[in-house]
Amino acid sequence: MTDPILNSDRCLLFQQGSNGHAVVLLPGLCGSELEMGAIPRLLKQSGYSYAIPRIKGYSAHTGITSYKNWIDDVEQFVIDLMQMHTSVSLVGLSMGATLSLAVAERNSYIQSLSLLSPVLIFDGWSVPWYYPLLKAIYFLGIRNWHYKETAPYGVKNLEMRKHIKKAVEANSVSELGAAHLPARHLIESLKLIKETKKDLPSINSDVLIIHAVDDETASPKNPDLILNSISSETRRTIWLGNSYHIITVDNEREIVANETINFIAQSIKKEEISRETNLNTSNLIIRNRNES
Repeated sequence: MTDPILNSDRCLLFQQGSNGHAVVLLPGLCGSELEMGAIPRLLKQSGYSYAIPRIKGYSAHTGITSYKNWIDDVEQFVIDLMQMHTSVSLVGLSMGATLSLAVAERNSYIQSLSLLSPVLIFDGWSVPWYYPLLKAIYFLGIRNWHYKETAPYGVKNLEMRKHIKKAVEANSVSELGAAHLPARHLIESLKLIKETKKDLPSINSDVLIIHAVDDETASPKNPDLILNSISSETRRTIWLGNSYHIITVDNEREIVANETINFIAQSIKKEEISRETNLNTSNLIIRNRNES
């Protein structure tokens, strides 16, 4: 049976799988499929259904809405996928990882979270000194401005950096995502971060975090904050030593893609074993020791 969302305007990308499990991909704010690197291709090869939802106000060229609407849209998208699949997992990059956390705080049935370069604090080494002042400037009424990406554009790989630089200069979408972010988008993302931090202990889904030690946007404090707050029994962290923020397309992109797919499969397998064990246990008949 085909998912009801397949031919709707709710998807930027949808691939029907064959193994009964679905994965929702969440690129960065105003990002695109390009940001996810080889992950969609590997999901297809492994038989997963996967989708990038069209999130009004979050996805590129969809206007501007509240961060609360972003969470609502993804949560409903997940609920609809759950009607047609045995499990649903989330894979988020950058602000998409933060959005994944926010959705998982509401829905405890999400199988697993793969958080790639999650952002809860903008404290990387390339974040400009004036960044903390942008929120104050916005609330003073100065709102007609954009935050434009600059070198190193989230990647350590020099060839990819040149490619992204050309796209940014042409004001087009690339593996980096949007070339610039409107002030309102940025402010809503800060609100999303603030809201998400509050309820991290409610998360119990399996969690994988992949993060670069030299991430120029979000320092290693970000994974530490998540790991020290969530309630998940299964949690794993992979540190990368030769990448920057957009790890899905940087020097260690193959490691990122393969480890993400493996973690999703392992999480599903663990759940299947647990269900089988519980089923077998419930069917046990304990006989009285005096019975012959």
